[in-house]
Amino acid sequence: MELYERCLEKTMELVSEQGTHFTMSGLATALGVSKKTLYQMFDSKEELLVAVAEHGFAQIKRCEQQVLRDPTLTLTEKIRRLVIVLPEQYQKVDWYRIEVVAEKYPAVYRCIRRHLETGWEPTLALLQQGIDEGVLAPFSLPVFQGMVIGSMEYFLTAPAFPQSGMTYQQALDAMMEILMKGMERRN
Repeated sequence: MELYERCLEKTMELVSEQGTHFTMSGLATALGVSKKTLYQMFDSKEELLVAVAEHGFAQIKRCEQQVLRDPTLTLTEKIRRLVIVLPEQYQKVDWYRIEVVAEKYPAVYRCIRRHLETGWEPTLALLQQGIDEGVLAPFSLPVFQGMVIGSMEYFLTAPAFPQSGMTYQQALDAMMEILMKGMERRN
């Protein structure tokens, strides 16, 4: 694995352990390189974090394609997985630790927001297919999209949410359960 890839992966590990409080010196030591080498690849810690976010979302897109192409999944299983897809290596990350990103690293926050708000076409197409086939009750796709985006942003930024004891992945699963099944008790 080339140094650039190793750097992105190690940064994700450090973010999981320390949030954005890790240092470039600590990253350099963990990689066995000089800090100067890191700054030859990235002009700043924020630029590194943007690269990590872009890398993570690229992996999410690859996972989405796997879900879409999986012939063993039902339409509802595809929808459920597609909305909350998170690559395995990112399921262990403590996403609640990025609460300071919006104020301290605005470029990273803009990158995250952009990815949360775009690329919905395959998911919306599946949802529409589910409505058209009668598998899903009719509902507003823009409202659904807004609810998911809003929930994900809340899970990432609300300081009180981690106190619930849920992991980010568990919160996503619970959100999808509510969205897919609803809150009303059925007989």
